[in-house]
Amino acid sequence: MLMKERYEIRIHGLLGPLLRSKFANVACEMLPCQSTIRGRFSEDELQRLLDKLEESGVELVYLDSDQS
Repeated sequence: MLMKERYEIRIHGLLGPLLRSKFANVACEMLPCQSTIRGRFSEDELQRLLDKLEESGVELVYLDSDQS
C-alpha cells in the first residue's frame, strides 16, 4: 500500500477551469494572485502533478506536506 501525505501547493496566478479539470479529486482554492491545491498524494502522484503544472507554464510559489 502506498503512503499518501497531505500536501498544500500554491501557484502564482489563477487556475482556469481547464487546468483545474486535470486535477480531479483535489481541492482548489482561488486567492488574489494565487491558487492553492490541497490533497493527498503519493510521491509519484505528486511528481506527476508538479510535472503537469510545469508543462502548463505555472509558477510554483509554495509546497508543504503535513505529515501528521
